[in-house]
Amino acid sequence: MTLMNYDPWQELAEMRRVFNRMFSEGFAQLPTERQAAQSGLFMPVDIAETSEEFVVTAELPGTNPDDIEITLSDNQVTIKGQRAAEQEERRGNYLRTERRFGSFCRSFALSSPVADDKVTASYKNGILEVHLPKSEGAKPRQIEIRTE
Repeated sequence: MTLMNYDPWQELAEMRRVFNRMFSEGFAQLPTERQAAQSGLFMPVDIAETSEEFVVTAELPGTNPDDIEITLSDNQVTIKGQRAAEQEERRGNYLRTERRFGSFCRSFALSSPVADDKVTASYKNGILEVHLPKSEGAKPRQIEIRTE
């Protein structure tokens, strides 16, 4: 029978390592995004807001624009699509394969109503840019104060 030394602080040290790693990586990625980035297609997105519009910029290199679908419903924009695997003749054995193929989907809630009839999208060099103008009622406006 072998006796093992029990260190009551070992579990606490492990928790400290987990928290240190979490803080060093930051809170920018939610667990679902991290899992998506590691296991399949992940679409990095920037969302900017001005007084006039929202601009969503997404990286989609290698994606055919015909395979991208953008929908807007209840102040939520959804970008989904599919990146098809390239049909190429394999020459030799691959030493590393990092390119991902398959479907992707991301949804984002917008803080103001959008004029859905004025939404535009463009795709150039693997970058999708969606302009979502705010509806007139959602735009900030200056209220003049009258004095008597």
